[in-house]
Amino acid sequence: MASFEKAMTKDLFDGLLPVFGTPRKQIPIWDEGQKMFLVNQYQSASNNFYYEGIRFSNNLVIKENNGKYHTWTYIDSIEIYAFDGKKLKLIQRRDYNKQFRSEEFVRQESQKMVADYLAASLKSQGTNCSDDIINEKAKEVVENSFVSFLDTEFTRQLPEIIPQLRITA
Repeated sequence: MASFEKAMTKDLFDGLLPVFGTPRKQIPIWDEGQKMFLVNQYQSASNNFYYEGIRFSNNLVIKENNGKYHTWTYIDSIEIYAFDGKKLKLIQRRDYNKQFRSEEFVRQESQKMVADYLAASLKSQGTNCSDDIINEKAKEVVENSFVSFLDTEFTRQLPEIIPQLRITA
């Protein structure tokens, strides 16, 4: 308890959960329910709420652009980024029109997008690989991005990735 009290100073707490009217400290927000960081949130003039969700694994970053209209959450697009050294490179993007957001939809679409990227990359290199192997590898890397940030097994290079979340967003 003493270490928590040392770590959680009043300034730190007020930066994370400020009193109304005080700006919040600019750090990505982890949403455990959706297993992603929430960034770039805003409300439109018509009172629709928009936000971007970012999840990542050691191999890729998945970015969702979402909108809440009345009581429904729609997904506007999914973007898949791969690491290029220490920078992110867009490898796939899909746009949607009035597509209800569900975790299962995001998983399936992300897996298809990663599989398409892998298949095209292998083909461009003249390498043959079965669709089953490609789909299994795509499923594996996408599933790794749905791991909880709060999980003790979460060992990603967070200090290097957090700045990329701000750049991508």
